[in-house]
Amino acid sequence: MVERADFTQAVLAQGRWLAQIGAQAASAFAARSPRPLADGETVAVIAMGASTAAGEVFTRALRERGVRALNFDASAAAAFPQGYAPAEHLVIISESGRSPEPIAAAGRFGPAQRIVITNDLASPTAKLGETVIWLGGFLDSGVYTIGYTTTLAALAWVAKALGVPIADPDELAASGQPALDSGDGAGEIAAVLRNAQSLDVVASGCSYGSAVAAALLLREVLGLPASAWETYQYLHGPSEAAPAAGSVLLYGGAREDALAQQLREAGIALARVPAAKAGFAGAIAEAVPVQLATAQLARERGIDVGAWRLPQPDIKLPA
Repeated sequence: MVERADFTQAVLAQGRWLAQIGAQAASAFAARSPRPLADGETVAVIAMGASTAAGEVFTRALRERGVRALNFDASAAAAFPQGYAPAEHLVIISESGRSPEPIAAAGRFGPAQRIVITNDLASPTAKLGETVIWLGGFLDSGVYTIGYTTTLAALAWVAKALGVPIADPDELAASGQPALDSGDGAGEIAAVLRNAQSLDVVASGCSYGSAVAAALLLREVLGLPASAWETYQYLHGPSEAAPAAGSVLLYGGAREDALAQQLREAGIALARVPAAKAGFAGAIAEAVPVQLATAQLARERGIDVGAWRLPQPDIKLPA
């Protein structure tokens, strides 16, 4: 059996591990500092699962600053030709370091600067990086929580090293603890999720990556059929199924405000995810309320988080 932390305890421990990411990044850069991004170059993320969601937040933030940035589902690379070169800078993310798909994708991709983010320096993934940022070696919950937020913090340092700051890394890392302490939004979200039979998670901009992470978390922990939608894609038809979906979780600003009013008038159960700051700077703070609400419902239902109903033996290499 793979050792794992209690889900609630892992959620509440995130502030401690986030506070250490700056030192971990400094150590990584002292060993091998990444080459800054040159004009016209591309950054690509290779990841799976929640790390892909973190990559979505990251690449959207880069594109908002005019950088060509791609977020790859690493399993898709199996169809790419050997030597495929999508970017001059590859960011390979694997908390466990043992997901086979990013390792295989990295072997298929052509030459590029390779930056790895992982929680295990002895893992196969760690060996793929010229620069390797260690997340700290924590014991995470069976459904990753600490790993998701610390990866976001590490990505802020990567962006800074590449010369494209997307958020102040120290402020981003420090944003987690106040969100944990206040619990803002968690009660409202839990109240909606408690009776949800299915869920649409809707967001735009960088928050779309947060929506992807939230939908995955809710599927894995609560077994709730949840799907993430970009706001305007949702308006182009999928919103018509909102009554059947039962509940909606919304991130965002003015357009989402109007959608929220429309959904409420239609009698659809709805919760909003608060964010202290827009863009990448708010990514950790807006992850926390969903984590707290999920932890509350998991406790109420006696769910052993990470005890998989349908275990998949081939999604992790042996330790």
